[in-house]
Amino acid sequence: MRWFRVLSWAVLITVSAGAQAGGRVENHFGSLFVDGRKAGQIHYTVEYGEGGDIETLRTRASLSILGVKLFNFEQNLHEYWRRGELEQMTSRTEDDGKLYSVALFRESAAYKATLNGKPVELPAKAFPASVWHYAIVRQSLLFDLMALKPLKVKVARGEDTLELRGRKLATERFEFSGDWKATVWFDDKKQLVKFEYPVQGHTVRVQLDD
Repeated sequence: MRWFRVLSWAVLITVSAGAQAGGRVENHFGSLFVDGRKAGQIHYTVEYGEGGDIETLRTRASLSILGVKLFNFEQNLHEYWRRGELEQMTSRTEDDGKLYSVALFRESAAYKATLNGKPVELPAKAFPASVWHYAIVRQSLLFDLMALKPLKVKVARGEDTLELRGRKLATERFEFSGDWKATVWFDDKKQLVKFEYPVQGHTVRVQLDD
């Protein structure tokens, strides 16, 4: 059961030491739930450098019922952003025993990528299905970061109050429909708070701990 295909978001890149110098680093941690049951942890790091924002997301998740492990999911993701646009990315994902290896580079007219060594091209206007970026709420064309498939979406905005860790938090709620279905919540600083999406009849929820 590959419930976690939708978890693939980002990409990698090696950057120069100069781009990393002098920037601040933020670490964010979250909990991952399947049908209300905790299944794993998420950790992502944002390092702000002079040349762009570098993000690293590491995800490990497993789910057991009555002591029987149902699946494993492990993903190491890196993104390199400049002026609000994804420039390069790489990822390695093991989804219940199946491997996905991605390398992607932005050119003027398109993204050039490889998926398990095979060439893939995506339109430059497509935005990565990466919910860590508030700019995703302004997009109508996304692409899946594990399978590199284009996704046409519509986005509806609302307001919501969440109760998290014993306190109430005012948020913006965005409903994605079309080729990608998800609900995403951001706080007043445009930081991700929570998101949910359906996978094969199950509900996956990621909630930030910090």
